[in-house]
Amino acid sequence: MKLPRKFLNLFRRRELDAEMAEEMRLHVELQTERNRAAGMSPEEARYAALRLFGNVASVQEQAREGRGWVWLEQGWREWGFAFRALSRARGFSLAVIGTLVLCIGPNTAILSVLYSLVLKPLPFRDEGQLVRITNVAEKSGGAKYQSTLAQYRDFRANADRFESFALWSGQNHTIGDGSTPERVWGAQVTADFFGLLQVKPLLGRFFSSKEQVPGQDRVLVLTQSFWESRYHKDPTILGREILVADQPFVVIGVAPRQVEALDAQVRFLRPFVETPARADPLSRYEAEAIVLGRLRKGVTVEEGRAQLQVLEQRFYEGSADARLRRWHDEGGYRIGVGRVRDEETAGLRSRLLMIQGGALLVLLIGCVNVVNLWLARVSAKRMEFAVRYSLGAGRVALLRQILWESLLLTSAATVAGVGLAWGGLQIFNQYLAAIQKTIHPVTLELGVLGCVLAGVATVAVIVGVLPWALLSRSDLSVTASRTASAGRVVRRLGGALVIAQVAISIVLLVGAGLLLRSFAHVLAVKPGFDASRIVQGRVAFPKGYEDATINVATQQRVLAAMKEIPGVESAASVSDFGVMPDFGTLSVVVRGADPVAGGRQATGQFVSPEFFATMGIPILEGRAFTGTDFLRDGTAVIVDEAFAERYFPGRSAVGQEISFDAGGPPEGAPWLRIVGVVGRAQLTGLEQRDGLPFAYGPFSGAPAPAITLLLRTSRPLSDVLAEMREKLRAIDARFPLYETTTLQDVLDGLLTPRRGLVLLLGMFAGLALTLAGVGLYGVLAYDVAQRTKEIGIRSAIGATRGQIAGLILRQGVGKSCAGIGLGLMGAFYFTRFLESFLFDVKPTDPLVFLGVSALLLGVAAAASWLPARRAAKVDPVVALRAE
Repeated sequence: MKLPRKFLNLFRRRELDAEMAEEMRLHVELQTERNRAAGMSPEEARYAALRLFGNVASVQEQAREGRGWVWLEQGWREWGFAFRALSRARGFSLAVIGTLVLCIGPNTAILSVLYSLVLKPLPFRDEGQLVRITNVAEKSGGAKYQSTLAQYRDFRANADRFESFALWSGQNHTIGDGSTPERVWGAQVTADFFGLLQVKPLLGRFFSSKEQVPGQDRVLVLTQSFWESRYHKDPTILGREILVADQPFVVIGVAPRQVEALDAQVRFLRPFVETPARADPLSRYEAEAIVLGRLRKGVTVEEGRAQLQVLEQRFYEGSADARLRRWHDEGGYRIGVGRVRDEETAGLRSRLLMIQGGALLVLLIGCVNVVNLWLARVSAKRMEFAVRYSLGAGRVALLRQILWESLLLTSAATVAGVGLAWGGLQIFNQYLAAIQKTIHPVTLELGVLGCVLAGVATVAVIVGVLPWALLSRSDLSVTASRTASAGRVVRRLGGALVIAQVAISIVLLVGAGLLLRSFAHVLAVKPGFDASRIVQGRVAFPKGYEDATINVATQQRVLAAMKEIPGVESAASVSDFGVMPDFGTLSVVVRGADPVAGGRQATGQFVSPEFFATMGIPILEGRAFTGTDFLRDGTAVIVDEAFAERYFPGRSAVGQEISFDAGGPPEGAPWLRIVGVVGRAQLTGLEQRDGLPFAYGPFSGAPAPAITLLLRTSRPLSDVLAEMREKLRAIDARFPLYETTTLQDVLDGLLTPRRGLVLLLGMFAGLALTLAGVGLYGVLAYDVAQRTKEIGIRSAIGATRGQIAGLILRQGVGKSCAGIGLGLMGAFYFTRFLESFLFDVKPTDPLVFLGVSALLLGVAAAASWLPARRAAKVDPVVALRAE
């Protein structure tokens, strides 16, 4: 019979069975009529016809085998039997499904995040050959800095181990007409950027190197997402003019979505203009752009880095002046080369791997619990299996039944777990911007789902095969005792699995405890300023404000307008942001002081005179800035107490002269004079308490492309922002207000990665603790049920209830102590990998180790008490009669 016919017959079983029964009836009746015609009585004729026809059931089975797939029909029947069996055992089914859902859901979600943010290859050909090149300052803790056009040109001309290079510089731009300015993220790139990625335009064309010169650079390539969201896939977008910083740019093309894999927030690409100032060899380390490179096939990352380092050394020895060499030596600069994906996710990789490790440990604990549940179920159904075995069911048939039940439960748990993971990812994507702005929202990838399904199938098979393997070792005859050796094997295996559960739980609990203590210590750090009532917003100055006098006057006018807003107690402006993780590194030279090993370094920014009062930073010595400091040549500088203590120990810093140029100020330039010392403010985040000292400079006469406004007010954020925008429109309608938030939210946002790590590992640790307690309870409860006869005998010969309860309690606490001992040894080893995440806490903190041990011991005692109390209440007469 052809395969399609067999397949269709699967859905016509009742119809075909009816036809077969009718045909067989006709055969019997015809033979009966022949027998009657031969002289037999009606009754004798029918019996003779049936004897001649043979076994009706056997003939029916043979006919069914010929018309379809018996194994499929048999599987369907076994599936139905398994479903009915599990429906009768709802408590067991819900326990298994619930345990697996709590394990599958978090693992699927975290694996999706890990894959999307770290493991997923970039959508470019030979993406492993794409590298990012940085300048690494070894003496500044390995800080990585961007490159310049001069460095890019040197590499492109002389590094033959690379196929190509490109420059990428992302920054905010103001787009739109004067009435509706909007700040969006765009990138300046060199023309070879598209060839390096080997992408083709979705629409129009890309720009060429001829359009990288001033005057010829007014062209734009939109990203696909921006074209779709803002311009609704308009095919006539080509040739349209768009105002960027009040300058008309012509749209010449649309880049495919692949380009956005490098930066999810980029909206358009424009030419990187090659000016003489940018190409000056002495501006080689100005850090204005990212250099991307593509290695030739067969060239390793280390080989590429080695060649670039040779070029860097050649520049240092042949072209760098003495001042640049000093700066280079003080920072300990070298070339860094890393794959693009690795460089982008370097800060996330270790955290995500740690979280995934915690989720896998929870999965392992959950699987142990499920195995224990299955062992108890199979042991309890041993008599049923013995009866079925005696009636002709083989051991393989029994295995299939267990596997069907296991697959049904794990399938239901997988569906619910994936749904839980999807919901978790929606929540995660809400906070993704605070973690990594350059990455697209995370979705459930088919590859991840495939891994999850493969893992769940493996778990289902293991969970099914292990109980069957123990069952197959025992005597399945109906006369076998229920207290045979198989029961002891199950109890011993269950006890060993509980010990493993407790050990794994200890590792998770210790890790979570260490991180929780670290987080508490971070929160206890005094920020040194009051961020509770400060509103922050950034303003960019459009074309027409390049003149220094106009720019500075406008800054003061904007600041004065902010002070007029009702409810604003004080207002200040800063060059960057009020709080941010990196203000950059400055080399410090102290006039008259000898150089020190590793050089002197600091960080800082430019602020208005009202900054310290607005932020609540106290003046410890000297004075704050005044308005005259802004009108002079900008020689005044204020430092924090960490700066004063580190570089002027035992003396006053006020009046000392310093420079932030390697080797001192250029010829003819003045030294900077310290006019005040302020309190230590953790403007780079609470975790950077021991970071670089801070220096503050006044806004000088140099024009600023944008400023950040800080307003202290008790009014709601939305009300203040509305009035800020109104004031800005009154000055110039082209002023965009963006990056609006409260300073407290910014400070909290810097703690988001640590808070998320503590939350997730704490959740996993709590789940592991619960599963371990439930697993211990389940094993002891099963043990009590299996030992009812033994307990009855002990009671009959004089054992008191306290002695029996103590026996069960000792077993539970003893297993827990063994697991705690193993877990503490494991935690002592594994917590050393947490050291880089800890703050004021040692990986072997005794308080955490002792506290976690006591907690788990308490949970173990509580989990053991209920089975122990049940054992103590066993009536010896009832127990012996039941046997």
